[in-house]
Amino acid sequence: MVSAFLLQLGTWEWAIIIFAVIALLLIIPFAIIDTVRSPNLTTMEKILWILFILIAPYLGAVVYLFWGRKQKAL
Repeated sequence: MVSAFLLQLGTWEWAIIIFAVIALLLIIPFAIIDTVRSPNLTTMEKILWILFILIAPYLGAVVYLFWGRKQKAL
């Protein structure tokens, strides 16, 4: 059933799938490594950000990269 579905995909669908997988393989590890190395975040903030990134990979990583990196520790 799945293989029949995959055979029906066109060029644009494959391009989107490949882009999404590449983005997942690049942005998620970068966000996690950046979180761990961040001197501006407390240990609890780092744990929470990493959990958010792992639970909602695309959303978590993008939100962290645009908003979380700018946080200052209290």
